[in-house]
Amino acid sequence: MDCNIVGLVPAAGEGTRLFPFSRAVPKEIYPILGKPVIEHTVENLRAGGITKIFVIVGYQKGALMDYLGDGSIFGVDVAYLYQQERKGLGHAIFQAENWIDTTFVTLLGDSFIEPKEEINDLIRLHREEEALVSVLLFRVKDPTAYGVARLSDLDGRAGLVEELSEKPTLEEAGPFQVDDHYLALCGVYVFEPEIFSFLEKTRPDRQGELQITDAIEMAVDSGEKVFGLVLEGKYLDIGKWRTVLQTEKKIVLDSNIEDHIQDRENMCKRTNE
Repeated sequence: MDCNIVGLVPAAGEGTRLFPFSRAVPKEIYPILGKPVIEHTVENLRAGGITKIFVIVGYQKGALMDYLGDGSIFGVDVAYLYQQERKGLGHAIFQAENWIDTTFVTLLGDSFIEPKEEINDLIRLHREEEALVSVLLFRVKDPTAYGVARLSDLDGRAGLVEELSEKPTLEEAGPFQVDDHYLALCGVYVFEPEIFSFLEKTRPDRQGELQITDAIEMAVDSGEKVFGLVLEGKYLDIGKWRTVLQTEKKIVLDSNIEDHIQDRENMCKRTNE
């Protein structure tokens, strides 16, 4: 366990693509086999040896805070940072500038990876390469909905990031194609605190949002070491109904339901103690 690494979970979004559910309940509370997505996210970080976690919250996130509490029943220590205005992922991460002065892992509050232990591979790569940023990537056919990366010297699963593009058109994505797919950012990052200086210099996009992809690209252009690691497992995105229901189907088919029942019953007992 590396006690010098902390976690940062942006979870302040309104979740408009999950209306009407997210009108009443934060999207991060959506249950996958009885376990809210935010709990899967916390388990990802804990699997990476991370026990101190900052959660970025905003409007209507009381239920999320009630669920996680101080994090003790999940084996972690949770603190909350409030994002007054929601102006993109980069803006959310920038809220932690005055609170984090060490290596930190950012994992979106509405997504997670399986197997959860794979986050260790990203942390290990980051340490070995002494990178400013390390990003987890997954293969997609359509790059237009994601930030995509172009790697040089791809050695097995890992490579140095040469270029990034946020939600490119198919024409713009041409140089990023690898065989019949693209390598997209899946919302799992390892940062050194120097990333905040790049976020401070990043200009908002056309929608007025601060994109973390733009800040990372600025770091690449400045000669900083940014590494990418291709995910071997599954990236599960709970940002919209299609991916929510596809995720549920995958997990149900791949799971032993009795194991999930036992896990939830044990959690219920711990909560009532």
